[in-house]
Amino acid sequence: MNSIGAALAAGGKGTGFDWTPVWPLVGVVVAGLFALAGHSMVQRATRGQAEAQTARDLSKWHRELRRQSYVDCIVAYERLRDMIVPLSRAIPWPVSRSLTSEEAAQVEALLVTLGERYDEAFQKCQIVRLEGPGSVADAAQRLIFAAADFRQAADERARAAGAGEPPAQPTTWSSSAEKMNDELESFIELAGTVIAVD
Repeated sequence: MNSIGAALAAGGKGTGFDWTPVWPLVGVVVAGLFALAGHSMVQRATRGQAEAQTARDLSKWHRELRRQSYVDCIVAYERLRDMIVPLSRAIPWPVSRSLTSEEAAQVEALLVTLGERYDEAFQKCQIVRLEGPGSVADAAQRLIFAAADFRQAADERARAAGAGEPPAQPTTWSSSAEKMNDELESFIELAGTVIAVD
């Protein structure tokens, strides 16, 4: 035991093993481990930056998708709402006489256009309901209900005018038209808020 301690104290002279060439190798291994650790840290940081950029890009893409679906819904709904004035002019109110065949044909053509525009607005509102978020989806549902009420009121008014008789129940024409306007304004305000913070 004393001989080993003496050999180490003497610097390993005479023991048969020379440590001098090993120390540079140990230095290379340690330096390599530090380099590998540094490279790994750089890779993690780069990967983290790439993931963050991907998340930002995805968020931007989704915001643009939402914005476009909101705009499409608003435009389709405004086209539907634009039917209020032509229908008001074509269907006299209060009813004082039956519509002529020419007037009835004009009203029928307007109702067909109203139906087409309703279908388009319905589709665009459903896309918004899928895109969300929940508050905007609910507002899009209210747009659909308001448009359906107006479409029904237009049909009732046209039937009454065509027959030359007042309807059995008072028309909801004015209130449904106002509700369409109110719901659209609410939707625009809410959608703008969501897009601004999303």
